Amino acid sequence: MVADFRADRDGFLDAQLIRVDDETWLDVVWWRSSEDFAASREKGANLPGIKAFFAPIAELVSAEEGTTEDYRA
Repeated sequence: MVADFRADRDGFLDAQLIRVDDETWLDVVWWRSSEDFAASREKGANLPGIKAFFAPIAELVSAEEGTTEDYRA
């Protein structure tokens, strides 16, 4: 799945799936810029791996966009 993102989406850096409880997951995806993220959203699920990435999602609770800060500094 992630291989299709890497091959097709400029600015895709990484993704991590976190289990919150038995029925809830948190999907964190890192992008180089907000513009890269917006361009990816415009493409939608255009490749099999990307479609498979979204297929198990029954309900989108929220979608947030933010920036990271270096907490180690």
